[in-house]
Amino acid sequence: MKIFKKYILGSMLFIAIILQISCKKEFLEVIPKGQTIAITTADYEKILNANYLATSFSASVYRGDEISALQPYFNSMSGLTHRRMQRLFRYDDRVYDADQLPDEITDENNYIRKLYLFNKVINEVMDSEGGTEAQKLALRAEAKAGRAICNFMFLSDFTKPYNAATAATDLGIPSLTIADVTQKDFKRQTLQQGYDLVLKDLTDALPDLGIITHRRKISKLVAEFYLARVYMAMNNYPAAKSHIDAAFLEKSKSAIPLELYDFTVVLNPDDQDAPGSWFPDSGFGLDNEPLAANNTEVIYNITSGWFQFQAVDVFVFSPETANLYDPMDRRLSLYTPYEIFSSEIHPKGMRRRTSGFFTGIDVGPSLPDMYLMRAECSARANDLAGAVADLEILREKRISGTAAAKVPLNIASSQQTLVRFILDERIREFAITGLRWLDMRRLSQDPVYSSHVDYVHEIYNADGSLATSYSFKERPQRFALKFGERMLNESNGLEDNP
Repeated sequence: MKIFKKYILGSMLFIAIILQISCKKEFLEVIPKGQTIAITTADYEKILNANYLATSFSASVYRGDEISALQPYFNSMSGLTHRRMQRLFRYDDRVYDADQLPDEITDENNYIRKLYLFNKVINEVMDSEGGTEAQKLALRAEAKAGRAICNFMFLSDFTKPYNAATAATDLGIPSLTIADVTQKDFKRQTLQQGYDLVLKDLTDALPDLGIITHRRKISKLVAEFYLARVYMAMNNYPAAKSHIDAAFLEKSKSAIPLELYDFTVVLNPDDQDAPGSWFPDSGFGLDNEPLAANNTEVIYNITSGWFQFQAVDVFVFSPETANLYDPMDRRLSLYTPYEIFSSEIHPKGMRRRTSGFFTGIDVGPSLPDMYLMRAECSARANDLAGAVADLEILREKRISGTAAAKVPLNIASSQQTLVRFILDERIREFAITGLRWLDMRRLSQDPVYSSHVDYVHEIYNADGSLATSYSFKERPQRFALKFGERMLNESNGLEDNP
């Protein structure tokens, strides 16, 4: 319990700070020591607006099978943060030392603090002062959707991939649905119960959510997107398709611009003076890449903080990933083949990420992901023409040359070949973001496409020779992180993963 209490108390202090402008002299009631003052509907809106769903040093970034690492940089990393990165990349059984707490749960940008704040809004906003019933319902709906997203991320880090045959007995996560620092029971529910709560929160939120008006505000489009993402994680593609279709209907109602960028223009290295170009690349990323708040491909900004300067040349996309790109694919400009502050080129076509260098990688709902999700669901339902149409809408904005952007006929006419092509397209679109880890989890349970998961990470020397490799194919339990000894000792009833 201590660890939960520590980070919840931090959240209470945070609330007190952001609400202090609302605490005027007329509020002279005696507030019990340790309690947070939130009285008006506007107070709860401030709490909700400040509860940003960013993540710090997301574990999934370092676990996807699309990345490799380079020596001597990998071994030269030092310190707790870098040791964590090394262990995640090696698929070690132990990521944290016995006296450490898992960053995914206890970091100020991660689960405990966020869940406390969402629960506070959910459980209290309807009794707040000053707002209309509709305003209160809307805030509660946003908080429910936020809690669902947070719990889905929690499940994706600390549980086995969803399998309908075993979910009723597999371990899930603790059910945290109240904002109470005295809560003591942190027994884990079943995996099925965890997914059921996520789906219920998103479904319950839908009627009271509005159209998209801001990229940091949860809308009905965001909830529909996440319902599709969660059902895909459960390998329920018909259900996912119905929600991604609903998301596209919501897109048409958007009050802000939602459209794909033409990478053949904004990321053309041969025409860096073109209007709207994201170049130049200063070595620390593309100077004119739009911020998430202005990025027309972003639906709801969830940023994964991943940058550590000492690790800048460590993690690259793998040679196998490099081979997936057409030479005219402008997405390559989001990555660089060069070592930082050097003219040395990484071997075997490997590249490190420069996009989001300081601002973080956006991993929330996005327009490219919507097209790829619908394409995959359509292909799995044998609507090959619909899948190809969505694929080509995206690819024509990414690859210079009409012929190169087209889906080859031999691929477009075969269901399984097309699904695999879409899965590869997801790698091309989302390399080194952490989203590949979500795909690996669901595909590991897929009887047809499980072979699309590579359980191996490789480390290369500067000359391109293989230094060493790590695999967890024989240890699928490493799809779930361990909580670690300290967290078990400080949390009543919490059971660790094997």
